[in-house]
Amino acid sequence: MALACAALAAVSGCSRGPAQPPAAPAADAPIALEVPGRTSLGPSIAALGTLTAVVWTASTDAVSDIYIAISRDSGATFSAPARVNDLDGDARASGEQPARIAIGHGPVIHVVWPTRQDGISQIRYASSSDLGRTFSKAVTVAGEKLSGARGWESLALGWDGGVHLAWLDGRNAAPRPNHAHHGSHANPGAKTDSAPRQDVFHAAWKGAAAPAERQVAANVCFCCKTAIATSGEKVYVAYRHIFPDSIRDIAVARSIDNGVTFEAPTRLSDDGWKIAGCPDDGPAMAADSHGGLHIAWPTFVEGETPRKGIFFASMAEGQAFTPRLRLDSGQVDAAHPQIAADDHGASAVVWDEHAAGARRIVLRRIDKGAAAAPEVFAADGGLYPVVAAAEGHWVVVWSQLGPDKRQVLAGRRLAFKNPSPEP
Repeated sequence: MALACAALAAVSGCSRGPAQPPAAPAADAPIALEVPGRTSLGPSIAALGTLTAVVWTASTDAVSDIYIAISRDSGATFSAPARVNDLDGDARASGEQPARIAIGHGPVIHVVWPTRQDGISQIRYASSSDLGRTFSKAVTVAGEKLSGARGWESLALGWDGGVHLAWLDGRNAAPRPNHAHHGSHANPGAKTDSAPRQDVFHAAWKGAAAPAERQVAANVCFCCKTAIATSGEKVYVAYRHIFPDSIRDIAVARSIDNGVTFEAPTRLSDDGWKIAGCPDDGPAMAADSHGGLHIAWPTFVEGETPRKGIFFASMAEGQAFTPRLRLDSGQVDAAHPQIAADDHGASAVVWDEHAAGARRIVLRRIDKGAAAAPEVFAADGGLYPVVAAAEGHWVVVWSQLGPDKRQVLAGRRLAFKNPSPEP
């Protein structure tokens, strides 16, 4: 009850600061987060040592705001939610366009989210240097006074503490009457859909400096989220590209000068997903402390029952990506992968899937190219899971239906271990 009352105070404006956490549950006890009276969707998560933070969109029928909850014990307990955005209702987030969070040394918590200001799509940014008790006044970091759709953003921090943002941007689009996406999974005669042009942009800034923007790629898939990761002076941006004949495969662009310039994008895997529209399901990417890069993505797989599959690849520093490794069973409809990497080169991928008439969350750990057996969590209405590598634990959070059929956040924390590969 104390947690609920503290959360209600945060909603009413009585307090922007988190309350004292409840008594510590068992290490593997479920995680439960919500803002009373609101629908909670689109979580994102970040960790630095034992400090773990979750942001999400909490909405009523009238407004949507960004909230944060903080854990100082690797996800065992969380503070009551506190609002991030200073302007009431300053959020237009969704599953493919959630708020994004990163934690830098200090610690400093960085949050970005999509919104609309005076009819213009924008990406906003705020930061906190007091563990989420207060946030700076939000500023627009992409889209001010620009036309076109904008969002599907991703966030990472550089070695120097600089902020790196990637997103899809429609500033160069010619107006078109229709936006066609969610096309058929397989259409032999498919051509590029009629959605307006979207380009991939990158911006970097540090402190109060103005963001420096550059275009990374042009004419990309319209509404699949981007992914970004950094390793030293290298910055990687992944997205769904439109290859000839409307093939929608994942591409990765690399910068070797801390995001000042980007090399031409390369195809991650020759998946050959031909679709007359946008799948609304993009890649996820994480870098480890040894310069390795880990990436997960969904793509269409032909077969007796054609459906999406979840795939994984990694790249040691200076080498090429490994061949793709399929993570889902191939027997269910899987979607929305996210990934995290620990300091030892292991990674964990989570996704949601529909099986036996119900939704569930699945996690698979990958170490040295081998995937452990799936770990499955029941989740009524479960969608868009995220995962972070906190000190000693993987922390997994997702949205699901609560007792009153509103979406709330749920999750688990799982101790690091080296499980045996799946037989």
